[in-house]
Amino acid sequence: MIKKILVGLGIVLAIFVVIAALKPEDYLIKRSIMIKANADVIYPYLVSMKKADTWMPWNDLDPNVKTTYLGPEEGSGAISSWVSTGDMGTGQAEVVEVVPNQLVKTKITYTKPMEMSQDSQFILEPQAESTQMTWSVTGKQPFIARLICTMLFMNMDKYVGGMFEQGLNKLKLIVEQGSEK
Repeated sequence: MIKKILVGLGIVLAIFVVIAALKPEDYLIKRSIMIKANADVIYPYLVSMKKADTWMPWNDLDPNVKTTYLGPEEGSGAISSWVSTGDMGTGQAEVVEVVPNQLVKTKITYTKPMEMSQDSQFILEPQAESTQMTWSVTGKQPFIARLICTMLFMNMDKYVGGMFEQGLNKLKLIVEQGSEK
């Protein structure tokens, strides 16, 4: 009986390993929102790490996160570095490219709980009396991360995309109401 159970568990584990191995290593997660404001009103919340932290959804995961800001206040070279004993782990985000009122690119590097990096970008596109803001992140998901997601039946696009939606809605509220909360 025990032998049958162990063989069954081995087969199930092998299935998870195969499924994880077949998942693409590269990923793209992207969400957009329409904000009733000009791009020049939204842009400061993207190019400044301190202002970005007023709407970023990750800060809600760990209210005790320790954040340090390095480099210039905004623009290329602005860095936000964090240490969290909660769900945020340890890492940093650095603004690496800007096109005023149009584009902000950041490089995000995680050191804990595992080492990995992502490229994130915010694109602002004027639309009549509003601006469409698109937030995307791309990167490579290591095999172990794909395996864990497979075993936990976790959909990273839904999870991370859901966090993007929360952040974008918070930014929309801040910008349209003209106040940071």
